[in-house]
Amino acid sequence: MNDSAKIQIEPIAYIHTGFSEKFGIPRQSGLVKELEGKIVFEKKYRNAEAVRGLEEFSHLWIIWQFSQAVSD
Repeated sequence: MNDSAKIQIEPIAYIHTGFSEKFGIPRQSGLVKELEGKIVFEKKYRNAEAVRGLEEFSHLWIIWQFSQAVSD
């Protein structure tokens, strides 16, 4: 990939779950009845107004990017 094709993204938050290794994560959502995770926002994005009203929803879509992906 050349330099002009690279995209730089500034993370606004990180997600933490009970899975410490990638091979421990179920590949099919039906294999785990319930799972909780925690989204931790970077300090400058910790604003109560940013998440106001989320409690009214049953689901939240998270758009993410691998932070430790390794290419072969």
